[in-house]
Amino acid sequence: MEQVLEIKNLCVVRTDGVKFFPVLNDIELSIYRGEMFCLVGESGSGKTTLALSIMRLLPKSFRILSGKIILCKKEITDTNENILRRLRGNLVSIIFQDPGAYLDPLFNVDKHLQESFHGKQEEFHELKIKTLKEVGLEPEILSSYPHQLSGGQQQRVLIAMALINNPSVIIADEPTTALDVLTTRQIIRLLDRIRAKYNPGMLFITHDLNLALDTGTRIGIMYRGYMVEVFRPQEGKPLHPYTRILMGYSDEKSSDILSNETPQHDRKTEKCVFFERCPEKEEAICARKIGFTWRNETTGIRCIKHERNSQV
Repeated sequence: MEQVLEIKNLCVVRTDGVKFFPVLNDIELSIYRGEMFCLVGESGSGKTTLALSIMRLLPKSFRILSGKIILCKKEITDTNENILRRLRGNLVSIIFQDPGAYLDPLFNVDKHLQESFHGKQEEFHELKIKTLKEVGLEPEILSSYPHQLSGGQQQRVLIAMALINNPSVIIADEPTTALDVLTTRQIIRLLDRIRAKYNPGMLFITHDLNLALDTGTRIGIMYRGYMVEVFRPQEGKPLHPYTRILMGYSDEKSSDILSNETPQHDRKTEKCVFFERCPEKEEAICARKIGFTWRNETTGIRCIKHERNSQV
């Protein structure tokens, strides 16, 4: 398997100029070419911050404190902005959840695609037509402006912008949040066709565990800035207590499986991040921090009770 993205011990903080507030903690992640890696977590768990870290598009008040981001064997953690501009689109691209907020109202579709394209201009005309067809849009839409498009069409334009340079990694940050059920299914099928045809590694971010279970080749579970488990949905049951809770909720609530009621957690504590909420905790062994342990190349867990005795 060709690894197109690797993240090692990534820590991201937010600062007010005086203090640092941890946002991402010791994140471990790997994505391979051709897979659909679904990242699931409650609101505020750090999913979008992780996506922006990979793109190196963090807000000014955020900074990478430590760790490594390796994209197609190139470490980009400290890469300068001039080089990053060339890498974005060519090696990694992102599809945002609210296309209306990211499409310039003064640009038509043709201009959006032209701004995204990094190749030779003589190749652009043929490639933009081909890319539009790949995402289910006709060439006539090139002269249209964002306000003239439906939400589904706007999202397809963003997908075309992400696809036009044929990147090795495509990040989709909750791309179906603002869409109706039918359009959501169409967009999911479209992303799956793109993955099958062009073979990028896809990082699909969602709060919907049911969608992830139906779509992902692997699933990563985030909790309060930590990656707590990575598992394959087709190869046995997940092991982390938090993942089990989510799986239990999904049986009862198909549309709203993640609770917004998350207990306060002191990030300086030496306890496991899930200690207060864990139904399986044992004070003697769980009341301390535990790192993320890869059980093999593709699955791992952050739980001292399961890291050694787990079975895939």
